[in-house]
Amino acid sequence: MIRQLTKGIRRRRLFHAAVRLVIAAVMLAVLAPDLSRLVRGPADLYTLDPAGLEGQYVSARVDIIYGWYAETVRASGTDREQTVRREYIIPVGSTEYMGMEVHSRQFAAAQAVLDTTDAVLHGTAESLDGSQVIVTGTVRRMDSQTRQYFQQAAGLAGYSARERSRFLPLVLVEGQVGSLTLPELGLGLAAFGFFALSGLLYLVQGIRCQGPEQPVAYLQAAAGDSAPLLRDELESFYRQTRPLGRLRANCRWLLCEDGADSWLLYNRDVAWVYAEPAGRQYQVVVCARSPAGRRLRRRYRIWARNAAEAEQLLDLLRPLLPEAVFGYDPRWEPLYQASPARFCRDIKARQQAEHTAAARRGARNGWPESSQ
Repeated sequence: MIRQLTKGIRRRRLFHAAVRLVIAAVMLAVLAPDLSRLVRGPADLYTLDPAGLEGQYVSARVDIIYGWYAETVRASGTDREQTVRREYIIPVGSTEYMGMEVHSRQFAAAQAVLDTTDAVLHGTAESLDGSQVIVTGTVRRMDSQTRQYFQQAAGLAGYSARERSRFLPLVLVEGQVGSLTLPELGLGLAAFGFFALSGLLYLVQGIRCQGPEQPVAYLQAAAGDSAPLLRDELESFYRQTRPLGRLRANCRWLLCEDGADSWLLYNRDVAWVYAEPAGRQYQVVVCARSPAGRRLRRRYRIWARNAAEAEQLLDLLRPLLPEAVFGYDPRWEPLYQASPARFCRDIKARQQAEHTAAARRGARNGWPESSQ
């Protein structure tokens, strides 16, 4: 029996390990290109050939901005909107131009560069004043709508095809590492770490699995040195009993198969049994006489899908547990908490006292005495 339970736990843990490790491997394959870009670090935008910029992870110290052409606006209240990103036109290469998208925190620096560029272009300043915006991100191709805004802002309507070709439909997106933003990459790495570590943990647990702890600890506590002699009896019990849900039972043993939470009890050690709802399911609670220990509990649970299945379990257990108390009464809780070993005797004594008192009241009122 222990061997079968151990095999089941090992299979389950190895299955969970395989699923998690496969998910981690897929996530690593997805994240690997962007991670490699981040590890290598950004290239200098102005040292690269403009023809091969798309997809490059770059950094740039931008000291010339000719204007902006698009904004990303987000609603920040019922009647308020906030610009969170803005796209500017910047030079690249020797005679080419492209877009640059920055966060709102860079707006002030970008505006300073734009003002000094405008001053030089209109002759109100002789040279740039040193203002610059430092941007690190990935160069991506513009979508069709953004490309139209870019071309309109650059005033390309009257340009020749050769002149228009100098305006590259590319945009340097700040904070982008390949296809992901830095926060998205961080979340991806955290998720990868979770699945990888949990998969390795399940793998180690599956390899080192020694079976469910409670049955071994219970047999050692209940049978002591004779526990190994019960192995054949338990194997016969396991083979000959048909499970009802997770429960196997005969006139001597109760076994609930629940993976690593599987448990085993002598029938004589069961003091109290009752069913109770647990969310959308039901559970049959089996209360033991034996005291709680490091691996032993006083209350064990058998999960049932609904009230009908819980009642089936109770019907199965009633003839097998003639000494146990069935049903729940909150007045019984103090008796069980005080002494699980005396619980059945205390309940029967209380029930007998209540019956005797009822008989006496009936006798005083002239009622015929009811038979037990």
